[in-house]
Amino acid sequence: MTLDQKTAERIAELARLHFDKDPAAAARLAKELSGIVKAMDILNEADVAGVEPLYSPLAEVAGPRPDEPGRGAEPEALLDQAPERVGRFFAVPKII
Repeated sequence: MTLDQKTAERIAELARLHFDKDPAAAARLAKELSGIVKAMDILNEADVAGVEPLYSPLAEVAGPRPDEPGRGAEPEALLDQAPERVGRFFAVPKII
């Protein structure tokens, strides 16, 4: 499938892609998007019958849990895990 410039510009607008509005840039965009569509067409031709789908964490949904307040970790226990500390604070390298 080959995309025309008008379709490519509409796709770019929907995808919020910014490009120069000159005809050469629009033609280049149409050519690149057409290449992407052709690559997807090739992938769609692959025979995937019998191939098990990849794992997706979306298939495993955690059930609801009660929203109850609880005690957080003790500050001293958290500070004990810090590589370095200054008093009651984590010590981090200065970056500015």
